[in-house]
Amino acid sequence: MESSNNVGSISVTLLGTGTPIPDRDRHGPSQVIEIAHDIVLVDCGPGSLHRLLEAESNVTAISHVLLTHLHSDHVSGLADLLWAGWVGGWWNTPPVLIGPPGTEEFINRLLYAFEEDIRLRTEEGSVTIAGLRPTIHEIEDGWTITHHKWSVRGFRVDHYPVKHAFGYRFEYEKNVVVISGDTCVCENLQIYAQDADILVCEVAWEEGMKRAIETSRGPKRARWERILRYHMSSLEVGKVAANARVKHLVLSHLMLMNGTPADLLSDVRPSFDGKLTVGEDLAKFSTKVQ
Repeated sequence: MESSNNVGSISVTLLGTGTPIPDRDRHGPSQVIEIAHDIVLVDCGPGSLHRLLEAESNVTAISHVLLTHLHSDHVSGLADLLWAGWVGGWWNTPPVLIGPPGTEEFINRLLYAFEEDIRLRTEEGSVTIAGLRPTIHEIEDGWTITHHKWSVRGFRVDHYPVKHAFGYRFEYEKNVVVISGDTCVCENLQIYAQDADILVCEVAWEEGMKRAIETSRGPKRARWERILRYHMSSLEVGKVAANARVKHLVLSHLMLMNGTPADLLSDVRPSFDGKLTVGEDLAKFSTKVQ
């Protein structure tokens, strides 16, 4: 949690900076936001639970879990988290779950898939379903909550053909952190990223993506073309951050395509002169430097 020397700050820990392709060094997309006396999890990709433990996060202080969208690499670790908290007695009721339309149906189906496990554990008498099923809020553009003097606003981003995809803007005592979610360049991201202390934004190395397109044929080529259209390229993300006057741009959900972090930096730096970081799993950043 935040120290007395850093009162009012927001801290961000990157639990996972990877993609749907398994990588031993980069787990699935997930961020921990430490804000006031709460911990908020944004997305819960594969490996998120173990990264939470590695980050020494106070799992019992997780107040909310926010989902940007329902692609598997952003939600497949949610079952791990809910069941560990349930069986381990981390909370009386799970963190509030906030996500796009379809989130409640996703949880209903998840509980159905694990119904035998739930039946066996509840029959033992040590747990009840109330400790497993979260309260769910499905959101629309502009949704907001205020909690313990901090607020978060959800905003739609363009991840077509995903119909419902969101980013999130956190505010606490004039500190601002924005999580882009998965998106291409869109007006809403420009609006909600304005003057952010930290913008965590996804990125795809453009040259690597174009090489994949050029060397592929048929359906595989069409797939790469589609993926590049609905993700932020390394030649675009710096312009977005510069236009929004972002102080610190953190790149995550890294689609390196056989490139390197240095390749991303060389693409982004000409258009963005603020603080720039290529994210790594378990890297931590704060809106105020001690």
